[in-house]
Amino acid sequence: MATIDLYKPQFMMKMVKQITPFYTFLKDTFFKRVQTFKTESVMFDVQKNGLAMAPFVNPRVGGTVLEREGFRTDEFTPPLVGPKRVLTSDVLDARLPGEAVFSGNSPNTRRAEILQNDMRELDEAITRREEWMAAQALFHGEIIAVGKGVRSRIDFQFENNKLADVPWADHKNSDPLRDLRDARRIAARSGYSPNILIADTKTIDDLIDNDRVQRFLDNSGMRIGIIEPRFLRNGGQYHGFLRQVGLDVYSYDGEFVDNENENPDRPGIMPGERGFIPKVYDLIPSGKVFIGSTNIPTRMLYGGVNHIVKIGAKDEPRVPHAWYNDEGTVRNLAMYSRPLPCPLNVSSWVILDVKGKG
Repeated sequence: MATIDLYKPQFMMKMVKQITPFYTFLKDTFFKRVQTFKTESVMFDVQKNGLAMAPFVNPRVGGTVLEREGFRTDEFTPPLVGPKRVLTSDVLDARLPGEAVFSGNSPNTRRAEILQNDMRELDEAITRREEWMAAQALFHGEIIAVGKGVRSRIDFQFENNKLADVPWADHKNSDPLRDLRDARRIAARSGYSPNILIADTKTIDDLIDNDRVQRFLDNSGMRIGIIEPRFLRNGGQYHGFLRQVGLDVYSYDGEFVDNENENPDRPGIMPGERGFIPKVYDLIPSGKVFIGSTNIPTRMLYGGVNHIVKIGAKDEPRVPHAWYNDEGTVRNLAMYSRPLPCPLNVSSWVILDVKGKG
């Protein structure tokens, strides 16, 4: 019987499609629609909704040209993401986590299990990067990619930033419901009626503990607000529905590790140097609140992976590749992707800074 090479591209691509998705809240909520490109660069239209009304015209003169407002087509090459694992003979000989001490598994069986585990972990690493990119696009309006030999920036020209009049931490004097109504009104101008609010847990606590909000929540007869906390499997927490502003309230405390920049808590030690400990950051900036619709137009774009001569151009979200070193003693396994979470209407949501003017 012929031996099957599990590391051939066609077998690894099938394994990629069978990997259980690593769910993440922002990507799952806003970037469900996927579009792939054969070229490394991707093209997309970014729109800013205008408020122009149809003009009055004289029937003898004819119509008036209505200019197309706030519309542009961009082309961008998403930076390549490529986590890698290596497989050596000592890894094959070692017992896998959870494996019986005297299981008797052959190297071939262990190799298949290691391949499956490695591909899952590489896929999850890319998914975490995609979640970070989604947070950057939504809460900052830009994505800055920094890595070894890589520094690129895509600016979506997002401008719907709003500042609360009084910090929400001031539970007696702040008015979160008014702030949210104002932000909701701005976002609704795009034609996408806001239905969701997302912030970090501390900010949601300040919202719920606010004196004005508490008075509405206590008035159960009017059913203005219902707080029913519920944890979601993809990292978010649902807190309830605020009828006063028509928004479902979510908190999300996802984190990411910054391996590319100096840790401000340990200055003087750069990435790659001995003693470097990366800084852990929140995906959602403290005190920033997203107000928008779960139906805002977005795409999860993937540029083509074209740099691997052996397997040719691939227009897939994940492209695995395996190869031996020159001596044939080490097998490398990498997974490549060119992701870009792309909002197509940057006027359709608002970021509210609730730390206030003070």
